[in-house]
Amino acid sequence: MEIIICDDRRMRRMSVALVVAGLLSVTIPGGAVHAAPASESLDSVVEAIKKQYARKSSVRFSVRRRGGPPPSEDLKISGAYRFNASGMYAADLTEISYEKAATGRSREITIGREFYSQSYVRSDKGKYTWKSPPTLGEWAYGRNFAGVVWGKDLVNGINPGFLELVASYGATSADGGAFEGVKTTLHSGAVTVTKLSERQAGISFDTEEEGAHGGRITWKLWAGPDNLPRRFQAIMKFTWPEGGEAETMTMNIIYRGWGTPVKITAPPKHLIADGW
Repeated sequence: MEIIICDDRRMRRMSVALVVAGLLSVTIPGGAVHAAPASESLDSVVEAIKKQYARKSSVRFSVRRRGGPPPSEDLKISGAYRFNASGMYAADLTEISYEKAATGRSREITIGREFYSQSYVRSDKGKYTWKSPPTLGEWAYGRNFAGVVWGKDLVNGINPGFLELVASYGATSADGGAFEGVKTTLHSGAVTVTKLSERQAGISFDTEEEGAHGGRITWKLWAGPDNLPRRFQAIMKFTWPEGGEAETMTMNIIYRGWGTPVKITAPPKHLIADGW
């Protein structure tokens, strides 16, 4: 069963599927075709990320996304992730989308499987054309929504599941120059997946299940001397199984402040609305 939070186009885009308790597990890709030995350099990156998990560390990030299949919109996302021993535990992010004659803004907090959000669309003339919850300043609340939970199926430079997949297809490493004053190594490659889709946690992939879109992901990852990612780029070609023109999405992510303390907390109870 799917829960559609509202019939607004923007929320339909963001919540490809918010699934209740019976469908809590997110898709975990498997069975990757091993076209080449795993990259030792990427193994070092995965190891460095998992050490951050073990330390219950954190990182700040910013994302820019352009293009993709309709109704995708150009987005800017910024915020922070906190980790626990199992991986991603909490996220606090602000998303800005650019629509025709309007700007959408939302803030989303995920702590485990608890999810809080507030969002609105405001026209260029200053009028609110959509709000959730209806009262500004309040928060919508839900839990056990698989669509908002970080999983091993996300296209992201700090996702070990994605890095292990692309390493199995072969990756090259070269001098990446300096990024924000840090010397980097540039890892790059490409992989074709059978399914590409969008949910609130990000762009997800699968290597076994087929969907409306599959496609090729061309990626670059800049890692610092400590092997922690500093920048990630993915150019994704969303293709239709029956053919036709592909839609291209470009995603750039910057990671900053590895290990810098980040506090992610739930909103005050008196600001949480009764329902969606």
